[in-house]
Amino acid sequence: MNLAEMGSRIKAERKRQGISQERLAELINVSPHYIYEIERGIKAMSLETLINITRALKMSADYLIFGSMQNAPDSSSLADRLSTLDEEQRQRAEGAFCALLPYLK
Repeated sequence: MNLAEMGSRIKAERKRQGISQERLAELINVSPHYIYEIERGIKAMSLETLINITRALKMSADYLIFGSMQNAPDSSSLADRLSTLDEEQRQRAEGAFCALLPYLK
């Protein structure tokens, strides 16, 4: 995951919609400086912030993270990664995935 590329996609979509950094910050309850840092790729965002940005900008998380579905990891690599987790870790990963699933469409 490339923070600078994610930040560029956020900035491009925000500008396309005519939303200022200040307004986006208001919509997701963070500081305008934090939006600046995300867009520049300086700071990584939390899962909550990622979800809030996708909602505020009405964009999919898959586009935000990967740029397109073609760049997303394939299911076999995800399955391989999941297979290395213990049961508790797998349950937490499943919960996180289920929370993100609606935003990947």
